[in-house]
Amino acid sequence: MYSISRACDSCKKFSQVSVSQNQPIVCGQCAKVWGKMGEVDKVFDRCPICEARQFYLQKDFNQALGCFIMLIGIVLVPWTYGLSLPVFAFFDWVFHKKVPTIVVCYKCLSEFRGFKIPDHFKPFMHHIGERYDK
Repeated sequence: MYSISRACDSCKKFSQVSVSQNQPIVCGQCAKVWGKMGEVDKVFDRCPICEARQFYLQKDFNQALGCFIMLIGIVLVPWTYGLSLPVFAFFDWVFHKKVPTIVVCYKCLSEFRGFKIPDHFKPFMHHIGERYDK
């Protein structure tokens, strides 16, 4: 199953929608058409929402939750004599390995799930992201 998630420009709500080849991509909240899905194999040639050509990889995990888990480990350091850090770091590493990777568009921040990820995509690069800052 292929899906695209993003904050809608119209209703400002975050929505995840299932997409099909050669079908319009429509907001799940307000039904605004975001764009049109082309061929699934060529989805990363140009973003179907904003026509941008640059994408980055990201783990499909709430980053604030990951930071909170590590913060708990740090807070427990005085009582565990530092042993909480490797334990919580291990859990963080397990989550990192188990959680799937998604592709994100630099320009419109649309998140693509379920698509075959090209080998040449890399994690977020700040010098590219600065070009798209609004």
